[in-house]
Amino acid sequence: MGRDGSNTDKLPIYLDLVAKRKECHLCAEIGLTNPSKVLGRKFDDKGHIGPWTQWQGNLDAELMVVGQDWGGIDYYVENKGADEDKNETNQRICELLESVDVRIALPKQPQPTRSLFFTNSVLCLRPRTLTGGYVRSRCFTNCRPFLRSQVELVRPRVVVTLGLKAFRSLVLSFGMRPQSKKSMKEAVLEVIRLTHRTTLVPVFHPGKRGTISRNKEKQKEDWKRVKAALDEARA
Repeated sequence: MGRDGSNTDKLPIYLDLVAKRKECHLCAEIGLTNPSKVLGRKFDDKGHIGPWTQWQGNLDAELMVVGQDWGGIDYYVENKGADEDKNETNQRICELLESVDVRIALPKQPQPTRSLFFTNSVLCLRPRTLTGGYVRSRCFTNCRPFLRSQVELVRPRVVVTLGLKAFRSLVLSFGMRPQSKKSMKEAVLEVIRLTHRTTLVPVFHPGKRGTISRNKEKQKEDWKRVKAALDEARA
């Protein structure tokens, strides 16, 4: 077994994908920075596709979670290329997962198991802080091949997208057209079969902005669809 208990047969393919991400500079001209270009790759030497995958990166995960983008350069440097426990999104992810009987520890805590796979639909870093800077739609387009490749490699039973942009990016990466074009309230009602094995369940982003649009209790109700999709896949 390889990293995170994953099948070692997948590891060379994954590491090749990581190497390609490190060499990609398509978003540099529109304001984003590849982690490989920060402090001489000082914090980008752990063989992960992105910072969030350091937290949960099982290549055989049944459940995969796709966020929008990970954050900004200042946040990346301050936290040495990893994530932090105080991040509200991370705290809420743990709560929502626990509500559907999936338990993980916060990023800096000892992990009882790394059973999931976390990634982002945009793998480069924004300028400045965690939430500073606008991510253009072209960045999502540039990263779609990486996103699809990760889903096809991991082959999760269920993939959950956080927010409308991550949802649209994943659907488009598989050559599909999402029915919900404008509203996350529409998208959250959809369940899409991406492949013969993988089902997509979109949910609201669990960060501060997402909870303004969808309160915590309603988000927990949304995540019951995730559990139902997992239970159906296992059956």
